[in-house]
Amino acid sequence: MPALAPNTRTRASLSELGTLSFEGAPGPVSVTLLSDGSAQEWAPGAAPVLKACPELLSVEWGLSGVTVGAEVDVVASRYCTLDEIRAYRASEYDLSGRSDDEVWAARQHAEEVIERAARRLFQPVMRGGFVDRPNCSTASQPIVSGAIPRDIAGVARAWDASGNPVSVGVSGQVALDVSGIRPHGAANVALVMGMGQTPVEMHDAVVALAAWYLVPKAGPDNATSESTDSGVLRFVIGGVDGAPTSLPEVNALVQRYGFRDLLVG
Repeated sequence: MPALAPNTRTRASLSELGTLSFEGAPGPVSVTLLSDGSAQEWAPGAAPVLKACPELLSVEWGLSGVTVGAEVDVVASRYCTLDEIRAYRASEYDLSGRSDDEVWAARQHAEEVIERAARRLFQPVMRGGFVDRPNCSTASQPIVSGAIPRDIAGVARAWDASGNPVSVGVSGQVALDVSGIRPHGAANVALVMGMGQTPVEMHDAVVALAAWYLVPKAGPDNATSESTDSGVLRFVIGGVDGAPTSLPEVNALVQRYGFRDLLVG
C-alpha cells in the first residue's frame, strides 16, 4: 500500500488502516483522533486504536530532521476494491499488471473528482469545522475545512477556544443547533458528514473512472470526445463549464446526486 506523504489526506477503510506506511519509514508516529482529541502512538504495520468510525486522524512524524504531518480519512469501507478496478474491461484496458500503489492512487483520485464535482460526500466521513452564534438564532451553518456543509449526520464533539466541551447538536442537513452556545460565541466541532446510504451507482462510477485514469492517454481528463480539423487535434469538452469527467456514466451520477452552485445575474 502507498506510503503517506506529508501535507496529504488519504482515505482508508478499517481493513486497510493497518497496511499504511509513512514516507521516510519512521518508527512509531504520533496520531490524534478528531472524534475525542485523544493522542496515541501508531506503530508501523499495526492500526491505531479507534473509538469511532468514521474518524479523521492527524498524523505527525519526523522526516529529514523536521516534523511533518498528514491526515487519514478512516471510513467503514471503500466504494470498491482494487481488484474490481483491475478487472474492469479486462480485454480492453489490461490492468492486471498494475501495482497496488498505482490502483490505490487512481481510486483515490476518482473518489475525490466525483465528490468534488457533486459537491457532496457519498459516504459518512468525519470533518473538523467551526460554528458560531452571531445572534439569538438557535441554528447556524458551520464552516467545514475542505468540504461544503451538507448531509450533516451528527456531532462527535464540540469545544471552545479553551478546550472546554460545548453542547452543539444537529438542526438539519446543513445546520447545527447552537442553542447551547451563548450569543456571539463560537465553538470548534467534529462533524460526521455524508450520505447514510451510498447510491449503488457510486461503486460502478469509481471503478470506471479509476480504470480510465490508469489507461495511458493524451488529452484532458474531462474531454468527452476528440476530432481532427485540418490536421489539428481538437478535444470536445461537454457542458457549459465543461464536463466533470470524460465518462458519460460518471457525469450522469454527478448530475443526478450532485448539488449545483447558485448563479446570480
